This record gives sequence, structure tokens and C-alpha cells, in this order.
Amino acid sequence: MDGAGYMRVFWSIIVPLTTPILATITFFFAVNQWNSFIDTAFLMTDTKYFTLQFLLWRYLNESSSLAALIRNSPDMAPSVANMQTPTSVRMTVTMIVVLPILIVYPFFQRFFVKGL
Repeated sequence: MDGAGYMRVFWSIIVPLTTPILATITFFFAVNQWNSFIDTAFLMTDTKYFTLQFLLWRYLNESSSLAALIRNSPDMAPSVANMQTPTSVRMTVTMIVVLPILIVYPFFQRFFVKGL
């Protein structure tokens, strides 16, 4: 490395040593952005641009009113009203939210192990 400039030292020594740190920060930032739905609530007005997290949050908030509507509807059978509960909707939304993170995490796990 004699005679190497600052950029050569940076790309050859510093970047390989900090790769686990950069991967961890990137992963945490991606998870934070994935779970962010308030930005959509404040900034978006067109339903075409709503994020998945915001739509799931809306479904979660509307689940209790939908269950009450089904229970009070004379056309629906009582078994249909018992099938959709706010808890079942909450668990479904939780699985949909967590699934992409569980798929991506094994690819970043090697960086976490190296960083430790």
C-alpha cells in the first residue's frame, strides 16, 4: 500500500472493514422505512400512491367496524360474523408486514455475524 492515495486506502482498507456496519445500518433503515406509514398519511392524497403499510394500517383500524357491520347485518349468517374478528385481522396484517422482512433477513445475517 506504499504510495497509495487517500481514495485507494479508503476503498481497499476502510470500506471492507466497515461493510458489516454499513449493512447493519442499511438493514435498520430499510426496516424503519418499511414500517413507516405516517409519511403516507400526511403527504399522500392520491390512493394510487398509498403504501402497503398504510393500507394495512387502515384495514386494521377498520376491522372492528367491519366485524360489527357483519354481525348486525340481517343477511349474514352468524358463523360469518364469528370468522372475522379484529384479532384475526390483526394477526393477518402482522404476518403480511413481517413476511418481507423475514425473507430479506437471511441475506443480511452474515454481515451481522461478521460485525460481532
